[in-house]
Amino acid sequence: MPMKKFILQIILLLLIFSPENVQADVPKISNLQFSDNPITLGEWITISFEFEGRVEKYRVENVWETKDGEVKKEGKEFPVKPEIKEKPAGLITLRWKWNNPAPKPYRIVKVWALDAAGNQSNVLSGEVKVANGIVVGEEEVKIPLELKYAFTKKAINLSGTIYKPDSAEKFPLVILNHGTPRNAEDRKKTMKFKEQSKVFVKKGFVVAAPIRRGHGTSEGEYAEHSGKCNESDYFHGADEAVKDIKATHDFMKKKPYIDTDKKILLVGQSAGGFSSLAYASVYPDEVVAVINFAGGKGSTGPYNVCSPDRLVLTVGNFGKTSKKLPTIWIYTEKDDFFPPDLSKKMFAAYKKSGGEGKFLMLQSEFGHSFFHKAEAIKTWEPIVEEFLKEINVLK
Repeated sequence: MPMKKFILQIILLLLIFSPENVQADVPKISNLQFSDNPITLGEWITISFEFEGRVEKYRVENVWETKDGEVKKEGKEFPVKPEIKEKPAGLITLRWKWNNPAPKPYRIVKVWALDAAGNQSNVLSGEVKVANGIVVGEEEVKIPLELKYAFTKKAINLSGTIYKPDSAEKFPLVILNHGTPRNAEDRKKTMKFKEQSKVFVKKGFVVAAPIRRGHGTSEGEYAEHSGKCNESDYFHGADEAVKDIKATHDFMKKKPYIDTDKKILLVGQSAGGFSSLAYASVYPDEVVAVINFAGGKGSTGPYNVCSPDRLVLTVGNFGKTSKKLPTIWIYTEKDDFFPPDLSKKMFAAYKKSGGEGKFLMLQSEFGHSFFHKAEAIKTWEPIVEEFLKEINVLK
């Protein structure tokens, strides 16, 4: 072969296989699925799809039509988790929530993936129908509380939020009680539990979420102190919390949309769970049941609780006067406020003294914050629903 012709062939091969002329394999996606169809506006759903190829990020786009016939869209890009980047194929899942108005009962969802060079996969799309769910009303309120002392009285207001179905009907009441942060400065943060309250509103309740004294924007000093760590007086903290919950109940009974023929359901997290059990022991005839998420008192640091034996004794005594009310205790193995050994002792003492209840120890990465995390609602909501059906609160 003449040298000139050979050189031309080499040059041609180099041009063909140069980086500029080699088309990289772009990602491919398939099997787009939605966890819930139809959905309710404001609720989370899970979107999943399978991929092939190296994926760096993906994009989700939501298209809907306004009441004026205008087509709008919203979109967002998400980086994939580090372990996904290393896989040549697999499954991607994400959670998405729509809050924008929905005059038309559908959403068109588009999904695609991109690699590190920005090469885009094929586009998948699907229709998600929107159900006519319960509209949740939200109202900020001031709850009057009269404090009585030896020679005087003092009137203050607690802050609170009411969540209710947008309906003229009457509904039974849930009082949702918050916890107490270890750091006193953190007590000034407002705790509303909006997503958690929606769970109960959807089931036909009005939810009152009061903020007790010394927390958030409520008036009054923090009153739930337990004294010295090595000789904690947990009865004192319980008595003070009960006053705030009682004021909330009395306030809510005057609302025209509360079914006062129905007893209240108490729900509480951490110190709120402890306080809910305390209230049920003082006013058992007012309460239909208690849902206690990680209830306890006196945590000063990870796996450190002041006078744990006194805490167990106090919670045990709640069972003596609770008149065998139905209760469910929901804890997690990674709870560093009230770890499994302590939570089991509290429940055992409550049962031994005459209290009734069901104890659950769940596995969750969220630990003590299990109730707080919106992502965990899908885990605890069916547990709560089953419990309420068992005690004939829900049909």
